[in-house]
Amino acid sequence: MTLVEDMREVQQVKELTLGSNISLAEQNLQLQPRLDLQKNQLTSRYRHLQELYDNYQLRKSTLENSSLDILLALLQAEGAKIEEETENMADSFLDGELPLDCFIDDYQQRRHLAHLRRVKIDKLRELALKGLTRPPQIPSQPSRPQDLPSTNGAPSPQSTRAASSPSPQHSGLPYPVAPYPPMPFPSCPYMPQPYLQTSQQHPPPRTGFIMQ
Repeated sequence: MTLVEDMREVQQVKELTLGSNISLAEQNLQLQPRLDLQKNQLTSRYRHLQELYDNYQLRKSTLENSSLDILLALLQAEGAKIEEETENMADSFLDGELPLDCFIDDYQQRRHLAHLRRVKIDKLRELALKGLTRPPQIPSQPSRPQDLPSTNGAPSPQSTRAASSPSPQHSGLPYPVAPYPPMPFPSCPYMPQPYLQTSQQHPPPRTGFIMQ
């Protein structure tokens, strides 16, 4: 009896498992169209991403090989082109050649693109004027005023102060120089001193002694 009950229980579990598998398979089949749609969306987005990447690489190489002036001229030409297109669209709408729905959608997109290009043009013009793409030049440190030689022949204040307060010089003579009078400068002529007569140094003789 126990073996028969076990067999029945196993059979019931098998039938339940088979039924659940069938229901899961049906659910998977129902999700198959959604899966295929998402696969197609992923493929299209990947292709779009690849196109954007290729466009980015092309613009990057163009930017590296072009100067700011050339890029500014090209961007200004594209900006003028999109402005002209939007004006033509407005004229066509006013003339009744375009319906309202098509005009609103297309005109908004083109005006948005025109504003973006205008902002880019202003920013690029600012970069071209300021020259931010050039490497900054380090200015050379100027010499101090006291290190520069005098060009007009006038003595500098440092040399004037140095001349007004000369440093004491030691003579190489073995005897001191202080007791003697200062020697005249080479620029001044030598003035001879008058010789003192001996009569002024000794007292005159007494006449009374000679007469005696």
